[in-house]
Amino acid sequence: MSGRTFIHNPGPTNIPDRILRAMAQPAVDFATEEFGMLLDSSLRNLNHYMKNSGPLIGYTSTGHGAWEATVTNLFDVGESILLCDSGHFSHRWGEMCEAQGLEVHWFDTGLRHGVDPEALTEVLSTEAGRNIRGVLVAHTETSTGVTSDLRAIRKVLTDLDHSALLVVDSIASFGCTPLEVDELGVDACLAVSQKGLMMPVGLAFTGISDRAVEAAYANNRHRFYWDWRRRLEAEGYRMFCGTPPIHHVFGLAESLTMIKEEGGIDAVTDRHHRLAEAVRRAVSEWAAAGEVEFNAVNEKERSNSVTCVRLAEGHDSEKVIKVARERFNLTMGRGIGPLAGKAFRIGHLGDLNEPMILGALGAVEGSLRVCRVPIGQGGLQAATQYLADMER
Repeated sequence: MSGRTFIHNPGPTNIPDRILRAMAQPAVDFATEEFGMLLDSSLRNLNHYMKNSGPLIGYTSTGHGAWEATVTNLFDVGESILLCDSGHFSHRWGEMCEAQGLEVHWFDTGLRHGVDPEALTEVLSTEAGRNIRGVLVAHTETSTGVTSDLRAIRKVLTDLDHSALLVVDSIASFGCTPLEVDELGVDACLAVSQKGLMMPVGLAFTGISDRAVEAAYANNRHRFYWDWRRRLEAEGYRMFCGTPPIHHVFGLAESLTMIKEEGGIDAVTDRHHRLAEAVRRAVSEWAAAGEVEFNAVNEKERSNSVTCVRLAEGHDSEKVIKVARERFNLTMGRGIGPLAGKAFRIGHLGDLNEPMILGALGAVEGSLRVCRVPIGQGGLQAATQYLADMER
């Protein structure tokens, strides 16, 4: 098929040519002062964009590595944590916590809503709730397109004078949704390279608070590779507990340069909101026929990273995805878990602009029509009009 495939999965995302070129270099001696300076400045700049004043830990891994590293450093075997179960990925995180010997209290939000502050208050106010050592939440649940209100969650902890550590998976939200770690009192914030940072899979990070550092040093759990103490105390190039991912560091430096050139992280999150709103305008029009709807019920909880679209009974989302890929050269995310065959996910994060998002929406609309899913008229026009009316 001629032209380029439109990648609209919620990760991995498009990799800009600039980042690919930055990574296409010969290997270098990672013990040199020059590489050490590049690594240090990249992690410092990333931490600045996370708005975190504490340390930033890096790993050569996927987000699952950041999950496990964070859990094993902050919590000892047998300790209680509250896992906000909002979908497939947060549930997997909870299963990982159980495998690590933690006592997991499952706080089920359902697939269509974020964390309810009143329900959270009720749970944490109980005798068992007072003993919870950490509250774990996915800021944006990739499988459902739902974003929880971190400010409201922090307020619950503050109002209750609860000592639990607030641990946030920002894997799908970092660089796409405003996130101020210090201001929100987030003790550990997890991110990865292959989503908002526009890079290949292979890097993960945790920005941690001073309170999290203290918890890690007080934790008696046996650990080695993931141990923050080893990483914080080692020389810069050894903080990865092994050979650093040299070429990923080259790519990270270029990604952060691109963010700076765009106007900084706030400008990038503004762009993500603008493009996400264009998608939402289109889906709202399609939904008028009654056969298509947002998975996220609450408008304020609809993600700036990914929009999960549910189809009415009798329609197969896998067929829509197949048509989009094979006929319109567009890739999207599948429905996962209970949403398998019932939903598709439009990723709108990373290296994207207005023409790219409009092209993707045209392909989605065409795919729905090919699959004879009744949709309201004017979805693409609504998105175009919204973008045209925006003051830049």
